[in-house]
Amino acid sequence: DDVLAHLLSMTTPCTEWPVPADAAALMSPLECVEEVIREKIYRCLHREVPHQVKQVNRIFRQMTHPRTGEKLIRIDQDLVVRTESHRRLVTGRGGMTLERIEKDAQRDLMQAFDCDVQLNLHVKFTKSRHERNIDSERSGIVARNF
Repeated sequence: DDVLAHLLSMTTPCTEWPVPADAAALMSPLECVEEVIREKIYRCLHREVPHQVKQVNRIFRQMTHPRTGEKLIRIDQDLVVRTESHRRLVTGRGGMTLERIEKDAQRDLMQAFDCDVQLNLHVKFTKSRHERNIDSERSGIVARNF
């Protein structure tokens, strides 16, 4: 017992967490959205495919629901790939993979923001990364690789 306690005390750098457990993350809402969607892409796709997907945010808008008056967040995001085979893999048979990514991310985002979230993901195919970045910069859209 004493040996184990001594070894644990030597390997543990501190006894208290540097950040309290109830502290909020220092991410913006848009960064949170990107992280949630990125996680779902990693969970649904395999091998090198997730690393070849670039996220381009088209719309991130907080509004009120027209009928209920409750808070609603609308998010449209393009998932940009550079090969046709990756486009087919991200989309999946009959759109099932993309639908699963969208549904799982929407559920987590609704929980994170504590309101309804309307999430629309679109898979885009482009051959040139340079052309896509120019289009994004002109329109003021943030494009992030992961």
